[in-house]
Amino acid sequence: MKQYILFLLALPSVILHAQTDSLKPKNGERSFIPGTHVSLVLPQGFKYAKDFIGIEKDDKTYVQIFDPYESDYSTSSSNFTRPIFENKGMDVFTFKTMNVGSYTAKYTGMKSSTGYKKYELLFGDTTFSALLLGHCSVNDEVVSKAIEDAILSVRYDKKAKIDPYVHSFFSINDSTSLFKFSMHDGKVFDYYMNGKIKAADNDPVFTVTPFTTEQAFSDKEVKKAMEDIYKKEGMTSIKVKNESDAKINGYDAYESEVYGKLNGKQVLIYQLTISKDGNALLIKGVTRDDFEKNLAEFKKLVHTISFKDQPK
Repeated sequence: MKQYILFLLALPSVILHAQTDSLKPKNGERSFIPGTHVSLVLPQGFKYAKDFIGIEKDDKTYVQIFDPYESDYSTSSSNFTRPIFENKGMDVFTFKTMNVGSYTAKYTGMKSSTGYKKYELLFGDTTFSALLLGHCSVNDEVVSKAIEDAILSVRYDKKAKIDPYVHSFFSINDSTSLFKFSMHDGKVFDYYMNGKIKAADNDPVFTVTPFTTEQAFSDKEVKKAMEDIYKKEGMTSIKVKNESDAKINGYDAYESEVYGKLNGKQVLIYQLTISKDGNALLIKGVTRDDFEKNLAEFKKLVHTISFKDQPK
């Protein structure tokens, strides 16, 4: 496989899978937002977003949902204050504490200097936090009210079974791996042991970054790009081992193991690129101990990858 854009390690971008017609919501009805535990009363003229998790009317009028947002409400809410928003140049016209069901919440409405309104609702407990972010023009009072009403209609069901891949062009089965899906920040899918939402810095982690590939690169270019990126991250004594082209579940792939030192500690980075029909995944498994066991777990996850059929 020669179609590897490893430069996306530095600036990853997600290409999300477009929603099908069967997922389009009906105006005014409460609907779960795919990939989240959140349900909303959907405003007229809005549909499920194509390129992020949430709903949209157009590219400037939307409600984006981050679920989970942080590991707990106390952590995330410490930076959710009126002075912090005002110090960023926002004109805060409303700020209050409230509840979303049994969850503590903070809510704010703001105007930016660029002519837009933003509404943010943050809520959660000791185990999670979720954030809803609304965006629209300051000149559209009707839509502004619709967005605010939609955000304030939010309900959260911890027991709801979610599909983290509903917006993407791939899926992974983590049922037999020690590493479980943890969170998706809009760019990267994170997997930690036992699915921790926010693990310690030194904990092993498996990440997946979806992207599209159009230009071919040689293996030599790939290897150099990898080494340059890791050097910028402070990695030393870099040695690349077990490089090879591969077929994984019938898909073209290229994998390698990168050994070195990071912050004075030995580290192993398992890296793989895999693609189908222009859609690709950049995968990194990073571990600072139990190299053999964690490498086996990384590969176990990789061999469950499946690319979805794209709509025609």
